[in-house]
Amino acid sequence: MNIDTIIRQIRANAPIFNGNVAGAAEYALAQDQAWMPGPCGYVVPLDDEPGPNLNLTGLQQVVTETFMVMCLLDNSTDRRGQAAATAAVNDVKTALFAAVLNWRPDDINAAQGFRYARGGLVGEPNRARLWWQFDFSIDVTITGAEGFQVPTTPLNEINTSIIDQASGNPFASLAAPNLQK
Repeated sequence: MNIDTIIRQIRANAPIFNGNVAGAAEYALAQDQAWMPGPCGYVVPLDDEPGPNLNLTGLQQVVTETFMVMCLLDNSTDRRGQAAATAAVNDVKTALFAAVLNWRPDDINAAQGFRYARGGLVGEPNRARLWWQFDFSIDVTITGAEGFQVPTTPLNEINTSIIDQASGNPFASLAAPNLQK
């Protein structure tokens, strides 16, 4: 799963973030300080959960790949004393669903697109900010084609003769030179 591709997808299709979507390294920085203005999202890869091999003589496996979008929301109170994040969670969720649900990147071998896996509050909110996590998963099929391939000698030419069984002498021959051209 290419996290940069996911970041570009969310930036392009979830305008609520105003382009404020980054990756795991920036998320680590944001733990102690506000690195980007909210609402913002940090895309971080999570688990790969492989299923059993489905092929007796080769490899075919379905792997569930999951990533999270950790969203930082403004939790300051409005004039009525209500936290703004209560409405923002739903707005961000709607925007992320529109950007990610059922989207299938070109570089992933999957029959269906991303699905919503789980979400929820992370840590204790304070009067300034609230962290909310949204997880998305996709089932990717891997096969022997993605694995190690035994190196082979390139086939450059074919030379063969057909032998007469009675006399033991060749009666026909075939040559196919320069097969790599």
